[in-house]
Amino acid sequence: MSALRAKGVGAAIAAAGLLLTAGCAAADAGPLTASVADAPTAIGVSDGDLWPNCWSGDDALYSANGDGAGFGSVTSDIVMNRITGSPASDDLAGAGLATGDALGQVWSSDEGVTRKPTGMLCIEDTLYLAVQDLAADFNAAPNATIARSDDHGETWSWDQKAPMFADGVFTTVWFADYGKDAEHRPDKDYVYAYGLDGNWRDSFTDVVPDPTELFLARVPVAAVQDGSKWEFYAGEPGAADAIWTRDVAKKQPVLVDERRSAYDMSVISQGGVTYLPGRDRYLYTSWTEYTFEFYEAPQPWGPWTPILSEDFGEYPWQADRIGGYATTVPSKFVSGDETTMWLQSNVCPCAPAGITSYWFGLREMSLADE
Repeated sequence: MSALRAKGVGAAIAAAGLLLTAGCAAADAGPLTASVADAPTAIGVSDGDLWPNCWSGDDALYSANGDGAGFGSVTSDIVMNRITGSPASDDLAGAGLATGDALGQVWSSDEGVTRKPTGMLCIEDTLYLAVQDLAADFNAAPNATIARSDDHGETWSWDQKAPMFADGVFTTVWFADYGKDAEHRPDKDYVYAYGLDGNWRDSFTDVVPDPTELFLARVPVAAVQDGSKWEFYAGEPGAADAIWTRDVAKKQPVLVDERRSAYDMSVISQGGVTYLPGRDRYLYTSWTEYTFEFYEAPQPWGPWTPILSEDFGEYPWQADRIGGYATTVPSKFVSGDETTMWLQSNVCPCAPAGITSYWFGLREMSLADE
């Protein structure tokens, strides 16, 4: 998918400062169906939540947790971890690496704002971590940082003069998971990232609008930390050709879902998008306080089709059936035939859930053709 300046019919698009890109070849397969296990399993001795992750060329999974010690011994609002092994082999093990100020900074001066990890990218022996400012009541995300490590997570650097994205725009960021060292990305010149405006999930206090739109961006591999090089999707969801703009104000959503769950919550939240190369499909794992909400698509920009809405019921939950938040499917834990995989999610002890899964927890998940 190389970027092409629009010509002929696309002249008006070019004049508007947009880029037109040839579409990915969509898979012939129809929509998928998904099912998940009732509860996760604790993996090793770990502490914390969120756990965005990526699969590095050294065969380790790198994952950042929020508000805990991770697989280490130092409790912080953010910790980087290196995880080896696999749940299928029952040999997962982890180690904590950098913590706190070594991973990012808080930009907001408001009291109680902390750092939260939202996304990770492993590519060309380099790691990237997306970190957001999150308000003390978890109901607004005003800024985002992209940090970089060239030594497999030991040390990190970022622009300490200004956030990558501010004013609540594209401030919950996660990268498309294209497998080990991003080897399956269709366009070798770019990496892709998804984002939400304003918050990471339903705004319980409505201080910012509830997320109902999922946005997409791409950036050259060599310029991930250069905000001026990011291009945002500016076309229609699921269009045959992608239109890109460097003006974030002109971005358009790739998925709009204004549904409300049975508990009156918006269904678009911080999760993960995993590419399945054997199926040539994209899997977006979202959630609400009480449900999982999953989608699939043939291209990064859609069209996105809902394939699962799993209702775990209101609190209190029981140990044998619980939901969770910050849902991701690490590509490392996807089977070769892409029919089984492991889903990571968490439940905070601060929630009145009656049960918690405040660790790196995985549950089995299955995909099948509809």
